[in-house]
Amino acid sequence: MNSGDCIKHDLKIPNEIHGKKIVIFDIDNTLLDVSERYLTCVREAGLDLDKSLYKEPYWKRQKFWRIFLSGKYLHLDKPDEETINLVRRLYEEGYGIILLTGRPEDMRRYTVEQMKQFGVPYNLLIMRPPGNRDPDMRYKPCVIQRLMNEGLEIVEYHEDDPATIETVRRMYPWIKVVQHSLYRNKLIFHRDKDEG
Repeated sequence: MNSGDCIKHDLKIPNEIHGKKIVIFDIDNTLLDVSERYLTCVREAGLDLDKSLYKEPYWKRQKFWRIFLSGKYLHLDKPDEETINLVRRLYEEGYGIILLTGRPEDMRRYTVEQMKQFGVPYNLLIMRPPGNRDPDMRYKPCVIQRLMNEGLEIVEYHEDDPATIETVRRMYPWIKVVQHSLYRNKLIFHRDKDEG
C-alpha cells in the first residue's frame, strides 16, 4: 500500500508534535470499554447476541452501526484507567499523542467531550472522514502512512482490532504494536478469519 492508495484525509498536524516520538491510541475497546454501549445497540437493532455482527443481514448491521456511531449511548462507555494513565504518563514525558479512531467525523464533538470527561490528554484526534467506509484494517494503516509522510516518527500503536493489528505489524514492523482486549462477554466487533 502506498500513500496514493490511501484515503484523502485533511490532516492538520499541530506544530507541537513535530520532532516528538509519537504514540497512537485507538479509542473504542482500547481507551474505553464500550461493551455496555455495544450490547444496548445490539438489542435496539434486533441482533442476535450469540452471533457475529458480520453474520447478520446487511440491513441489520447498518441499523446497528447507525445507532452505535451516534452520541445516543456514549454515556455508557467506561474508561480503562490503566490505559488512560499510560496516555497521561507518555504525554507528560513529552511524547506526541494521537488518537486514531474509526468513529466518523460527525462524532467529533461527542468524542472531544468524552476525552475531557475521562481526562485523556492528546495532541491530535483523527476521525474517519465523511463517506469513508473502509474497514479499520485498511483505513488506519493508510492514516499511519500519511502521518509518516508528514515526517512524524511513530514508535508505538495501541489497538484492539486483530486484523488492524496484523496489518500494521506487517506493514510497519519497526512500530511497537500493543493489543488491547476490553470487549466483554464475547462481543464480536471483528470479522472471524473465515468470514473474509
